[in-house]
Amino acid sequence: MINFERLKDIREDHDLSQKKMSEILKVRRSTYSVWELGINIIPLNHVSDFADYFGYSIDYVLGLTYKKENNKIKGFDKKIVGKRIKELRIKNHLSQKELAIVLNVTQACITRYEKGLVEISTSNMYKLSKTFNISMNYLCGKEPIKEKEYSF
Repeated sequence: MINFERLKDIREDHDLSQKKMSEILKVRRSTYSVWELGINIIPLNHVSDFADYFGYSIDYVLGLTYKKENNKIKGFDKKIVGKRIKELRIKNHLSQKELAIVLNVTQACITRYEKGLVEISTSNMYKLSKTFNISMNYLCGKEPIKEKEYSF
């Protein structure tokens, strides 16, 4: 389960208000607030921006690891994410249809993810990471090569 409390803990550890954090992420304070509470799931591009701002890995921000590793690459690119999802699918000898079943989405959705046309949800990326024991940082293009797989 995604650890949304970590968003709050990180923000408070850096003495930032929700208002300031929402300004950094370019969203309304109320939008940021519901992410912190876990009422709505923070979109992956905003998780990436949050991690980049504080210099932490996406894996740390979402509670997948206790290591506060820095991102090697900043920013977020749906095309890189799509390429890495496709690589993961092929490495695990899965068809798009089979991966769609794992994520409870349509095959067409997997096609759009892999082509970088649609941003995968944070919860689906988290599920990929947990299911295949691979770093979200790598899947999100924050690491240039897959240096390691995490044990969660």
